[in-house]
Amino acid sequence: MQVTIDSKNITVTTALRQFTQKQARKLTKVYHKIDLSRFFLDHLKKKQNDPLANNVTLKVEVPGKSILVKEHAVDMYEAIRRAVDTALRHLTKKISKQRTKSRLRNEKSKRR
Repeated sequence: MQVTIDSKNITVTTALRQFTQKQARKLTKVYHKIDLSRFFLDHLKKKQNDPLANNVTLKVEVPGKSILVKEHAVDMYEAIRRAVDTALRHLTKKISKQRTKSRLRNEKSKRR
């Protein structure tokens, strides 16, 4: 899996890059067919404790479908963690749908 980190109005430090890559590895534990994870980090220069100051847009490209997640938080690390957690929920839902469809397909073919 390839991880791409783009940013606007924020410098990506090595610690932030390592944290993002560590969070992206969580996605491959759930679904191993991920082609690309693209993080877009954005910091709006508003007040210090504005809950919408740090934005993260995460695009996970998997075969057949792309998952797009947008999250906001006071802290950039928190926004990244929330985005990954949301993407994990979407991926698990996608996997369960695939398994259900394949199971139903197999049951129909056995009945014939």
